[in-house]
Amino acid sequence: MESSSITKFKEELVRVLPFFPNNKDTQQELLDQSISSVMFHYIHWASRFVPSRRRKVIIDPQVTKDSRWKLVKERINILLAKVRAGEDLTPYLSLKAHTKGYTPSDRILSGEADCWDDKDFLLNTMGFHHFHLGKSINAKGISERTNEVIFARVSRDEFHVAAIFDHSVFDSDKDEHERMNEERTRLWKIYDDFSTQGLPPGTVYMSNLITTSGHPLHIHDITREYTHVLNELDHKINNREFENSVYEETKLIKPRKNKLVWHINDLDLGLLDKANQFFIIRYGPV
Repeated sequence: MESSSITKFKEELVRVLPFFPNNKDTQQELLDQSISSVMFHYIHWASRFVPSRRRKVIIDPQVTKDSRWKLVKERINILLAKVRAGEDLTPYLSLKAHTKGYTPSDRILSGEADCWDDKDFLLNTMGFHHFHLGKSINAKGISERTNEVIFARVSRDEFHVAAIFDHSVFDSDKDEHERMNEERTRLWKIYDDFSTQGLPPGTVYMSNLITTSGHPLHIHDITREYTHVLNELDHKINNREFENSVYEETKLIKPRKNKLVWHINDLDLGLLDKANQFFIIRYGPV
């Protein structure tokens, strides 16, 4: 049986996670799932975003050699300035990231929805985020959509710009000879180059493994680790001795009538107090 703190945590994750169809049935289906299952869907969705923190920018040489570099250089530099400053990059992401977080599996099995509707195929299979290069941001907090986009590998400390593409890179259709379009073919070449960097010739390697459902294997690993933390610590978070130890270690002031609650912030798992002080227990991947 779930504790009240776990139930509250799960309700908060479901409240934030976008689901479709956006109705009470889907909401209830999520609430009926285990905390591990809900965390899995939440983390998978949240991984499509880029947490706001200062990062070192690395620009791959092929980016500046691209014939489009001069055309979009100014726009790219505007985005990269925000990366270096640790500003919010959400306006430049795919629109689907805002609305396509979870769809019930029975809709996929029945053919009502595509299994990739709530997934970013290129992020899941290759680990690349893509960013639009709009100069202006509308009232909804979305940048203008651009035909050219940049692909980047994002870690906790670095933002590695891999390439410039136009939107044909998202077209997975093949011609009558089973050939991909030029941009798609170039993407796979770049992905192979990134995956084999530093490896001796002929080395066997595996990267960005995904499950049959299309979810990256590392999302399962993160969920298992976070579930382990909940199982180990949940019964302690309302214990005064444990609570006092948290503040002693961090040198922060404990609020009056305090209560610690579970929280995920930018993929980091931790505890939040009455003063919105966040105590990270496990760091997320980015």
